[in-house]
Amino acid sequence: MTCKTLSLFTAYALVFCLGVIPASSQSLSDDVFASVVSVLPVWPGKPQGGGGTAPGSAPEGSGVVVGENGLVATAFHVIEPAERIDVRLADGRILPAELIGQDKASDIALLKVPEDLPLLETAPHPSLASRACVISNAYGLGLSVTCGVVSARHVSNAGFNPVEDFIQTDAAANPGSSGGALVDGQGRLVGMVSAIFASRAETNIGVNFAVSSGLLARVIEDLSATGKVSYVSAGWGLESPSRAELQFHAGAKIASLASSGPAQKSGLKVGDLILALNERTIRSPRDAISALASVQHGERAGVTVLRDGRRFSIDLQFPDQVPEGVQRDRSDIGLPDCPYALVICRTRQAVFPVESFDPLASATRIDTDLLVTNRHVVADRTMVVVFTPSGPLKGEVIPSSYPGDLALIRVDGLPDDGAVLSPGKDITAKGPLHAVGADISKRQVRVFAPGEIILRAATDAELGRLHVTSHMQPGVSGGALVDSEGRLVGIAAGGGEGRFEALPAQDVLTLLASRDTPDALAVHGALGRALALCSEAMALTGASPSSGIEADLVERISETCHLSRNQGQYLEAGRLLGIAGAVEEAIALHQAAVDQVPNSLNARFSLLTSMQLAGRYEATLPHARFVLENAPADARALRVAIQSGVWGGDQTLAREALAQMKEVDASQAEAALRFIESPPPRPASR
Repeated sequence: MTCKTLSLFTAYALVFCLGVIPASSQSLSDDVFASVVSVLPVWPGKPQGGGGTAPGSAPEGSGVVVGENGLVATAFHVIEPAERIDVRLADGRILPAELIGQDKASDIALLKVPEDLPLLETAPHPSLASRACVISNAYGLGLSVTCGVVSARHVSNAGFNPVEDFIQTDAAANPGSSGGALVDGQGRLVGMVSAIFASRAETNIGVNFAVSSGLLARVIEDLSATGKVSYVSAGWGLESPSRAELQFHAGAKIASLASSGPAQKSGLKVGDLILALNERTIRSPRDAISALASVQHGERAGVTVLRDGRRFSIDLQFPDQVPEGVQRDRSDIGLPDCPYALVICRTRQAVFPVESFDPLASATRIDTDLLVTNRHVVADRTMVVVFTPSGPLKGEVIPSSYPGDLALIRVDGLPDDGAVLSPGKDITAKGPLHAVGADISKRQVRVFAPGEIILRAATDAELGRLHVTSHMQPGVSGGALVDSEGRLVGIAAGGGEGRFEALPAQDVLTLLASRDTPDALAVHGALGRALALCSEAMALTGASPSSGIEADLVERISETCHLSRNQGQYLEAGRLLGIAGAVEEAIALHQAAVDQVPNSLNARFSLLTSMQLAGRYEATLPHARFVLENAPADARALRVAIQSGVWGGDQTLAREALAQMKEVDASQAEAALRFIESPPPRPASR
């Protein structure tokens, strides 16, 4: 059996002659071998190790006795694909083994053999540079011993498993050592061998990892009782501090808090920096995962926190058991590169970067061979390049008569084990919402910072949208908007200034139902061509259209962009025309955006701007009232409402906005009061 390895392609064999280290006077008793076994799994298509099989030709591993009545722990990756498992004892006998349970997160599995075997005494927490020996079935040659020292403790960032609490050692571990025992100089159990760093040839370079005896005991307790592991949930999402913050303190920064979770109940806040957990130093979110992994339900965990320069301690109290219906996994911490709930981080598997009319956007998997993205991503293109972990695939755009900003893509060869986000009808989103999509700068699919719903889709709008504070950026269009349970809530469409939009998941069902209509090809083709022509016309205005646009180009932009029926193009084209002085055309486009998506604050702000450019202050009043009522904490909304109220003749509106301004930004409130009481002349119309 090959140990789980992480190749170091840049490793060099550097040897320094430091003199001869005298041999330790300590030696291990032969009795220690009786507590370690060779694991002989039967993998599909592979021979089984044991009697007569050449060493190294079969998948073999190791195991360590961890309980009475024949309980043996091994590494999960040793037996994961096994159809049958046997073990070979130190005396050469081969016995059948039953799989009791497994925990993929920590790479631990529990076996049971029909014989009571001797247990190793557990060592105290090992000291750095103390003696450490690996007892294992290296290369299937039978049990042997290699010795070195403890190189590091509480290693949580090796990158092998979601849950890691490793003892690092330079004692040689080789293929077949996985599941073996790491013992101290007296033969007491320090940990169970799990993984090795290796050179390109998988030869040992002295960087090997064993699951700590503490984590091993905690996992085995659950596996022996129920066959699975239930980790505690703190109810927080963690992230690494910024580089600037790391100049002062390392730790795990709280990025989000689940409602009524242990962390929130204890008084922790978003932005708090976790410095220690149960007296373990925390330098990263991975350290917090490792520390919490050893905490049982019903226990307390002491946390040291830094907030606003003040250090204090607080206790987290965990419930006695996981409530019914709650998933039994690390559902609140996520992964090293995704500090949010694991159920949310997993949704990245359902989102793919794509290249089409838009050179880099996202698409969300909704079925085995179907993706959905924004129509403005594909425009009039019939093919899409879909980037997957195994390489790029060609996708075919499927025509639909759905008139909104969604498009279907059929792709063969998507990962069989990837996530699928099925659209549902009338989903009531729970908890914070996250956008999941391509990050252009990092060239990867990311889960972005969470947000809340500002406004839901207007009930009287055919193409209404969800309006959220969930962060989106270029490249995310076509990605997923998911709730705290990882369910698809919408398809990201863009936005800015803290106001972002998504097409509701229910519209995806409408898109699917519109594939087979008689006019699907005609509607799809007309909207796609208009999108492409509108973009082409806008590109002709150059980087700065403020010097004016020729009348025929104004007409061309106005006509093609109206035909696109795309809110995003309405807003962008209206902005360009407004800057160039074509304010009537800008107002028409921005009004079309508001008519299509009435609850869009971005569309309302755009319309207000173009109306103000035209000097139509009376016409701005209903829209200014809308943004004031629906964004009362937005300083821009308050400024617009005050300006519209003063120059549009609605003092009540202006005074209401002023009162709110005093709560939101007192520094601006004084200037706003002067504007209301002594307004400058109303600007002339353009």
